[in-house]
Amino acid sequence: MATLLENINGRAATVLRELTDVAVHDIYDPLGARLYDAVALQDGHELREMIAIARRTTGPILELACGAGRFTLPLLALGREVTAVDLSPSMLAILSERLDAGYAHLRNKLTLVEGDICNFDPGLKFSTVIFGCVTVSLLDFGARSRLFRNMASVLAPEGRFFLSTTVPEGDASLAAPGTPVENVQLVKDSAGMPYRLHEYIVPDRSIREITLIPEDTDTSSPVNVFTTAVRVLPPHQLATELQANNLAVLATHSVKTPGSAHQIVILEVGHRV
Repeated sequence: MATLLENINGRAATVLRELTDVAVHDIYDPLGARLYDAVALQDGHELREMIAIARRTTGPILELACGAGRFTLPLLALGREVTAVDLSPSMLAILSERLDAGYAHLRNKLTLVEGDICNFDPGLKFSTVIFGCVTVSLLDFGARSRLFRNMASVLAPEGRFFLSTTVPEGDASLAAPGTPVENVQLVKDSAGMPYRLHEYIVPDRSIREITLIPEDTDTSSPVNVFTTAVRVLPPHQLATELQANNLAVLATHSVKTPGSAHQIVILEVGHRV
């Protein structure tokens, strides 16, 4: 099995080959959780669209893979009750801290659940379910099947399940088809320490590799690098999988992502008639 370091390609791999002492971590592990959260907060893509969609619904909201609360806190600010589920205790701890720091008055509207979204049983039906940040890309086929079966039982009869995914066609000016796409941008952690975020997209556009490397690599201790690889799951593929689990895509909402090799879309899903 390849190591995390061996899975890094492109410019990020070139940078790492020049370093003598590197410790590579999964971006979702406890050490990477706060960095991932800080970077996610700097990305406004999808948040505006998902909150606008939530405003058009009523009743309590179930949020899947809530992480550190990028969507959770704005949803609470709408005055809605939110049940937020995530498998990572590190992410939930950050969310709880952030709630206490600036949203303590809304804590009575939030139910935090540490658990697997594919098997979570809330014990009631929800008319609004949100699954954002293209997190569905982290699930393999078996996990997606379990999730969709679960949603078919959790979703109220007229309820809506909103999940975001990507389409392979993005900004055509970035690279010709059949060649990899690379983007590098400067981001900062919560303390203001700069990192280079390297995005490498394989030639067939099926996988996005994300690697975060500190700007300052002149250190006597190992350089901590954080990486992950996520699938690109086009809407037509998810629509087929949803249909197999008695759900159907009722509408597609575009997310503005200029300069990106992939466009984000939000699928509005309901029970299959």
